[in-house]
Parts: sequence; structure tokens; C-alpha cells
Amino acid sequence: MPTRALLCLLPLAALLLTTCSPGAPAPSASASRSGGAAGAGASLVEVLDRVRTQAGAPGAILGVKVDGGPPLVITSGLADRETGRLLTLDTPYHLGSVSKTYTAVVILRLAEEGRLSLDDTLDRFLPAFPDASKITLRHLLGHTSGLKDFYLYFYLRPERQEMIDLVTRRWSQEELLGYAARFGRHFEPGTDWDYSNNNYFLLGVVAERASGLSLPAAYQRYVYQPLGLHRTWLAQHEEPRSTLPMPIGYMGPVKEWQHSEMFGELGATTVLDASSAEWGSGGLVAPAEEALRFLEGLLGGKLLASPSLEAMRTFRVTPPLGQWTSDTAPPDRSSGYGLGLVEMERPGYTLIGHGGAFSGHTAGLWHVADCGVTFALYLNRGLIPQRGLLDRIVPAITRGPDGSSRCGR
Repeated sequence: MPTRALLCLLPLAALLLTTCSPGAPAPSASASRSGGAAGAGASLVEVLDRVRTQAGAPGAILGVKVDGGPPLVITSGLADRETGRLLTLDTPYHLGSVSKTYTAVVILRLAEEGRLSLDDTLDRFLPAFPDASKITLRHLLGHTSGLKDFYLYFYLRPERQEMIDLVTRRWSQEELLGYAARFGRHFEPGTDWDYSNNNYFLLGVVAERASGLSLPAAYQRYVYQPLGLHRTWLAQHEEPRSTLPMPIGYMGPVKEWQHSEMFGELGATTVLDASSAEWGSGGLVAPAEEALRFLEGLLGGKLLASPSLEAMRTFRVTPPLGQWTSDTAPPDRSSGYGLGLVEMERPGYTLIGHGGAFSGHTAGLWHVADCGVTFALYLNRGLIPQRGLLDRIVPAITRGPDGSSRCGR
């Protein structure tokens, strides 16, 4: 199986998880909404119900902000099939690789403060790392380092119990650095592109060594405080910042990953959820409203100076991110990766943001270019085709009160 497809199997790796048949729809539940116009909320409830059913997920959350207005958050379905617990407007969920955008902001803020340069080589912070003098922080941010993804080793162990033990072990940073250095490179740094969680694991380590702060404290200083975020945290590395329980994740059969059979037709992935390895690559948790404020604040210039934001939004053309052959949605017109941000041109619209997942959880945080609309999407089912879901959601959230498109205004 190609490496790029394997990445979609990892809870930290998938940019847009697109894989096998979603299976049977989950039990339905009433939707809720907060803020925004009543008519818009009612129509989006119906859209989200259809999206959740299409994905075969027990539950879904959709958050939308338009032109800096109040957030609209709606839910559909269940946080926990076994107990019947419903998702709520404030339910915190795993962001998966959406976390990479937060980590990139920390690194760019440290560069603005003169604590590092994007052209620093890795040996400034990790002198013992193999060939560290060839790898710059810019290479890590843009996935051009060539470093192989050590998370693949964890998830693709042939023995199931070994896989579970590797994924859920309480790792020290030094132990994970050993794995990060173990598998070499696909190519010389700066000569090609390949998505690797290894890059953002290392950037989390660099953030600590450059700032003198723990990674949770660095997020607090450079992301949460400027935006007034109080319910976002780095799972397994600090205490939860919400008293609300998180959703249970679920997964069904995935032919490309042999261990998915352990979940049956649709089973809870709780056995894999207690993982400390996500770190700066995919470990953050947030409710939809705070995720929305993060991306809107970032793109609105509240976190970074203009040159830094421009660097994040300078996109290198890449292969389709997370595209699986079983995805029946039309292909992307183009795909690109900047410094912790993705640009994806779909037929009829363009998205800027990031997607991600964590075992049985799928998330996306996107801004619709030229529309003034930002949205956060969460489903508690892992490894599901997302492009078709986005093609349902984006037209619905970009219509104005009169039914016309907001795009291009």
C-alpha cells in the first residue's frame, strides 16, 4: 500500500480521511443550535443530519462563523452509542492533525520574537539528531524534510497487541525522539514533499527548547491567551480544560488496515484513545466554538504579523491529500501545503485550513476562500470519506439570507 495512503490510517496523519464504505447509519438524535439566524440553523440541522447519515457516524458537530459574526453551532446524533449520551454545543473533541496549524503558529511567533529562525537547522535544538544540519525548521513546517513517519511503524505492526501497546504507551520525549531518528528519509531535505507526522512532533520539541516553556504552556502564551481560549488543551499532557465528557470514537471495517477488524461493523475505538504520542502533531482537543475562533483569528491577523501569515499561506502544489480510490466524490482541482495550512480547490469552492483525525474521530477546520465563512466539522467515526461531506456542507453554509452565494463578494 502506498505510504501516502497509509498516512490516512493514522489518528495523527490524515488531512482529509477518505477510505472505505461508511456502513450503517447511527441512531438519530435531535440537533441543537446556538447563535445565528433561526432559519439558517434549521436548514443546517437538516444538512448535518444528512452528512452524519452519509458518513455512517453516530454523531456530528458543525460550527460556522460568517464575517466575524456570532458562531452557529449545531449537533446531530450521539456522543456515545452505548449510553445514548447526546453531543452538546460545547462538547470538546479531538482535533487530530488540525493541531499542526496551532503548532505552526507557535513556531512562527517564536521566530517573530527572535528566539529562532525558520532557516535554523535542526541541530541548533537537537544536535544529536541524524543529519540535523541539513534539515531546517521551514522544511519541517512544510513537510519537505523527507523524514519518514515513525507513526507508521506503530500502527502497522503485524501483531495486534504490539500495535495497541505502541500506540497507547506513556512515552517519554526522549523515547519518541529515538523513533523519530530511527527510520531515515525518503529524499534529501528541500528536494520534494511528503506528509509526515514526524515533522510536527519535532517542531513541538523545538518549541519547548526555544521558548523555555512546556508545549502546553507555549500554546497558552501564543495561541490561547491572545484569543481568549479557555477550553482547548493538549490531551495526555495537561489536565482537561472542560468538565464535559468527550465523544466516544468509532470505526468500522477498513480493508487497507488489517487491525480495523477488531472493531466489527462499528465499534468503539476507546482502546486506542489514550495516546501520548500525538504531541504537536495531533494531540489538541477543543470545542467547535473555540476552534472557529482560532482559525478566524489566525487568518484575521490576530496571532501573527503579516509576513508570517503570508508565509503560512504560500502553498506548494502537492498530490491530493488523503485521497483514497474508494472516494466517489469528484477529485480536487488542486491541492497545496504551506506552513501548517492546507489549500484545497474543490469544484466550485476553495478551502484553507487543515483536517485531521484521532483513531475513531474525524475533524476539519476550514475557511471558504472569498466567502467570509469559517467552519469546524467533527464526526465520531474514523477513516471516512470527507470530500463528499464537504461538498454537501459548503454550499449550504455559503448561501446568504436571500439564498444567493456569499462567495466573491
